[in-house]
Amino acid sequence: MKKLVLAFTVLAASVSAATVQAKSCPVDVQHEVRIAGDQVSVYEAGQPKLLIDENNNVFVNGKQLDLNDMQQRALNVYSESVKENLPKMADLAKDGVGVANDVLDEVSADFDSKESFAKVQSLIDEYAAKANDKFYPEGEFVMPKDLFDEMDTSWKAEFEQALKHVSMESASAMFAALSAEMKDGDLSFSELQTKFSDLKARLEARIRSRSSEMAVKANDLCDSMKGLAQEEQEVQKVIPELKDYQVFEI
Repeated sequence: MKKLVLAFTVLAASVSAATVQAKSCPVDVQHEVRIAGDQVSVYEAGQPKLLIDENNNVFVNGKQLDLNDMQQRALNVYSESVKENLPKMADLAKDGVGVANDVLDEVSADFDSKESFAKVQSLIDEYAAKANDKFYPEGEFVMPKDLFDEMDTSWKAEFEQALKHVSMESASAMFAALSAEMKDGDLSFSELQTKFSDLKARLEARIRSRSSEMAVKANDLCDSMKGLAQEEQEVQKVIPELKDYQVFEI
């Protein structure tokens, strides 16, 4: 059973690809950003300081800026990029949960007793809810200040603890299911060993495949963040009033 725990430890590395990538992604988040519908807000010390509304009007400290055509076009491009790319942070977390669910399905499919894995599913669902709450605490998307630092410290620690629980419960569930089969005379010890080896090989293959997928998505996300940082620099050149509430820094 220790081998199963090892397999799920490998899974932890797979699902945390976003966290690992965040550390090497050379972008710092200077201000909190919130997206509510088509509105983008930049916060400082818990207060909204910059707002781009659904019509791409921009307000700084409640005062609307009078933009010329060139400034308006630059703002439109930037705000659309923000609304398209920032929520991908939450999507990557969902993908990680999807990896965990896929591996759980792979484990439980070989057993008649789905109930044995109910606690594992509950743990994964609990982690999924917590991950979603980090980005959608009140229903709207929030990207906190110092996001990547948080991902590399407290979020990573929480994730690793959750995966540790999933690993142990998965090993326990598999042991219980195999023991029940042996008790009922449906499985010999030799067959148990063969079944376990086959399952472990399938798990490792699935984990390697999904880990590669997650790494690619994490790299793409980092590229998107760097692109946003560059777009922000460009829009600040034509709208200098936005510089006081810079979001991204490379």
